[in-house]
Amino acid sequence: MIASLLSLARRLALLSALVCLGVGVGHAAEPPDNVAQAIADAVQSCKDIDGKPNADAVLSTQDLNGDGGEDWIADYKKFKCDGVPNPLCTAGGCTLQIYFWDGETAWDLVFEDLVQSYKFGKNGGKPMMYVTTSGDPCNKPTNETCNYTYRLDKDAVVPVK
Repeated sequence: MIASLLSLARRLALLSALVCLGVGVGHAAEPPDNVAQAIADAVQSCKDIDGKPNADAVLSTQDLNGDGGEDWIADYKKFKCDGVPNPLCTAGGCTLQIYFWDGETAWDLVFEDLVQSYKFGKNGGKPMMYVTTSGDPCNKPTNETCNYTYRLDKDAVVPVK
């Protein structure tokens, strides 16, 4: 019995330590006002065309630019608008928004575009984003693709040639 109580106490202490360190236990941070408003606008656009919106999977956080702050990713490919086509997607892709923490109390929209896919990585130790779009932006047929590389600076997403 005492061994069980000690084991339970250790697990509770570990859980408390993880919570204090901010290690995920299933509760995400609340989005900043401008990010929440963008999601509210998406939800309304779905309702406006008689869809049933679900934005639960749209938002995620990650330190994308390496400044130690939590950045927000709004991936509208994950937005559900049951009963009608997703209003944030076209044949060319879905809206992707990136918000960088300004180092104080706000998050700035630094990237917004229609993308087919994206991934984050590093090149020479610098944070990067690799994006695939439809062919339209690079003067190809829509069914072809364009690939773009961006450097993720402290306060900007910079195209790399």
